[in-house]
Amino acid sequence: MDDTSDHLHRIDALLARPAPAVARLPADGDLSTAHRRLVEALRPRWGSARVLAAGGFVDPSLDDDSGLPLAAPFGGRLAELCGWAVGGRWIGCGIVRDNDGGGSHLVAVTARRADRATAFLLAGEAEEGADVPGERWVRRLAAVTGRPQSRQWPVDWSSAEARLGTALPADYRRLAEHFGPGTFAGFLDLSLPGPPPGRDDPFPQFLCLVEQALRLAELAAADPGIADLYRPHRLHPAPGGLLQWADSVQADQFYWLTEGADPNRWPVVARDEDGDSCARFDGSTAEFVHRLLTDHRHPFSVAELIDRPDFEPYEPHDCDDPFEDRRLP
Repeated sequence: MDDTSDHLHRIDALLARPAPAVARLPADGDLSTAHRRLVEALRPRWGSARVLAAGGFVDPSLDDDSGLPLAAPFGGRLAELCGWAVGGRWIGCGIVRDNDGGGSHLVAVTARRADRATAFLLAGEAEEGADVPGERWVRRLAAVTGRPQSRQWPVDWSSAEARLGTALPADYRRLAEHFGPGTFAGFLDLSLPGPPPGRDDPFPQFLCLVEQALRLAELAAADPGIADLYRPHRLHPAPGGLLQWADSVQADQFYWLTEGADPNRWPVVARDEDGDSCARFDGSTAEFVHRLLTDHRHPFSVAELIDRPDFEPYEPHDCDDPFEDRRLP
């Protein structure tokens, strides 16, 4: 077994232990070469590594959310360190100087990693008894985006749900009223049931959940080829059909799978533009959005691409016309 294969085997054994943990990796020859080969061997598993220390200097910007727990056990003895965020832990490998300064050795290290999806909880949130299913995730989303004060966007829920023939998830109703039209992290647009009551200016089709759902169902009924695009699922109002509630700037689509009588228990189904990738999420609408913004393990996560989650409101009449039909095939 060559050095790199042995190192991978030892890292697998390290991962079977609870974090934090450190393992010394025996290596013959040049340590820098062995370290570089190990980083390249781990790339197919976890992607490109973050360089946390190089040439004996530790990145001074490191914090708990960027890999500091990996560097902490070694004090000032680090020569090289690369790391990956993998689930609920950090994983790294590097070169560490001995305590007596007489030599160096190759190490692998793991550390606990905080779940960013629960890092911005409101004070007192742990108390039981939220009156609306998913309400806590709405409050978390409002807190993490810096918008704790509701926008109070008015919605005629009776009319919207009557036209759809179904009630809608309670936490989605809170989301729509709290945020109104806008974009989360410049990525996800939340569809609203329709314009506020009494509004006269045009309301873009891509924002209108009810109009888009009815129009798509009509198109699918007239053209089996459109219905085939959504297999193995069907479209609402078919029992258990897909009902879209958001889309992304990359043309990903986010639906409820309307199975069961209780809309608060509907899972979320996320599809990419071509429908080639489809992921199911068994949680509330607000939790889905929160984790998309904060949790890199989320299948459509943008957490690694943004400094901090935000929400940018806009008025419907400010939307560009070319996007009006972007949610339809």
